[in-house]
Amino acid sequence: MELFNWGNWPLEERFKIFQKLVKQGWKIQLEQIDQIDNGYWWNEKVTGLPIPSQEINRFGDIPLVTWSTYVYPPKAEDWIEELNASFNSPMQAYEWLAPRLEKYANENS
Repeated sequence: MELFNWGNWPLEERFKIFQKLVKQGWKIQLEQIDQIDNGYWWNEKVTGLPIPSQEINRFGDIPLVTWSTYVYPPKAEDWIEELNASFNSPMQAYEWLAPRLEKYANENS
C-alpha cells in the first residue's frame, strides 16, 4: 500500500481524505495523458516543438498533458464513473476529487 506523501502540511490537512481511504483499501490513481498521442498536438518536423492541431485544438487550449482521476473502492475491479474526470493539472484534479470522494465514501459506507 502506497500512501500519499505531500511534503506540505497544509496540503496534507486539506487532502487527508485520500490518506484515510487508502488505508481502508481504496485505490486512488491519477493518470497522466500525453495529448500529442491523442492528436490534439503534433511535433513540428524541423524544430521538434509541439504545435496545436489546427483542426481540433486551434488555440492550444487543450494542454500538452492532462490528468485523469480513477478511484476504486476496496476489492473492486472497476473504477467509480462519477469520480472520473480530466484536468489540466494534478492540483486541479485533487481539488475537484477530494470533496466528491469524501461525500461518495460517506454515502456508500
